[in-house]
Amino acid sequence: MPTQLCGAGMAFLGFSLTLIIGLWVDNPFVTVVQRAIVVLVLFYIFGCLLSVLGQKVIDENFKTEAKAIQEKYERDNPVPDGAGQPETRSEKSPQVT
Repeated sequence: MPTQLCGAGMAFLGFSLTLIIGLWVDNPFVTVVQRAIVVLVLFYIFGCLLSVLGQKVIDENFKTEAKAIQEKYERDNPVPDGAGQPETRSEKSPQVT
């Protein structure tokens, strides 16, 4: 979903700018619209590619940071020997009747 939104935003930006600039320099309307549609398609593809690339960069950085935090936590809080083992008592616990 974010990929399509990014692509759509880029497409809208390119289309709008192409229309505004084309009409501002007094190009024929048909030429302006044709160029704007071509830019719309190109910017949609460009926006989708940028979104995918950005998501991959964020995922990789997140994994790297999470691993570093995990290693720091494990280094600062070592697990004592026998951790996770059930406690055994030499005395019997009283039973409630």
